[in-house]
Amino acid sequence: MADAAPLIVMNGVEKEYFDSDPPTKVLHGVSFTINSGEFVSIMGPSGSGKSTLLHILGFLDGLTKGEYRFDDKTMNDYTGDEIAEVRNEKMGFVFQAFHLLARTSVLENVKLPLLYSRVPEHTWDDRAREVITKVGLAHRMDHEPSRLSGGEKQRVAIARALITNPQIIFADEPTGNLDSKSGEMVMDLLQKLNTDYGHTIVLITHETYTAEHAERIIRVRDGLIESDSRVTARRHAQEGFKK
Repeated sequence: MADAAPLIVMNGVEKEYFDSDPPTKVLHGVSFTINSGEFVSIMGPSGSGKSTLLHILGFLDGLTKGEYRFDDKTMNDYTGDEIAEVRNEKMGFVFQAFHLLARTSVLENVKLPLLYSRVPEHTWDDRAREVITKVGLAHRMDHEPSRLSGGEKQRVAIARALITNPQIIFADEPTGNLDSKSGEMVMDLLQKLNTDYGHTIVLITHETYTAEHAERIIRVRDGLIESDSRVTARRHAQEGFKK
C-alpha cells in the first residue's frame, strides 16, 4: 500500500504585507512537510516569522506566493465555509493566553467548540468529561477558571482544543504565561498526547528547553528555514504525570 500523503506540505511559501511602503516581506520561500502523528517545534526569536507561519498553517492568514497543502488539498482549493469547518473540526488551537470564560465551569469552557460543530448535542457532556480526564483535571470539572492555577487553566485550554478530535493541535507559546514547574507539566502533557494518543502537534516557541519536548525542530530566522533536524536528546514527560 502506498504511503499516505503528509498532513502538511509547505512549498516555497512567501508572505508579504502591503500595508506599508515598501511592503514588508516576512517569509522568503519556506518549504517543509509534517506527517500525521509527528510532534514538531517551530522555533525562532521574536521577528523570525514563526507567528506568521503559524497563522498560515492554521488558516488564520493567507500566503503571497507558493503553496500550502493541508490534508492533501491546497489552501486555494478550500472555500471560505470549508476553511471555517477545517479550523473548527480538524485543527485545535492552544495560545499563550488561555481565553477561558471567567464565570463558566471547566466543563462548559471545554464544550464551547462543539457549539459550531456537527457533533450530536447529546454526546457533548461525555466528550468533554473524557478530554478533561485525559488532561488530568477530572477533579476540577465544575470549577470556574478563577479557582484554577495557571497550569490548570492551560490544561483546560488543551482539553478544549481536543474536544473535536482534531487532526492537528497548534500550540503557540503555551508556556509563556506559566512558571517553570507549570510550564513543564503542560509540555509533559503535550508530549503524552503525542506519544500515548497519537495526536499531531505543532509547537511554536522561542525556547530551546520547550522545543526539545518535540521529536523534530524547525528553526526559523529572518523568514527562512535555518535548520530542520531530529531531536537527539529529547526531553521526556514526567513518569508520574496523571493521564
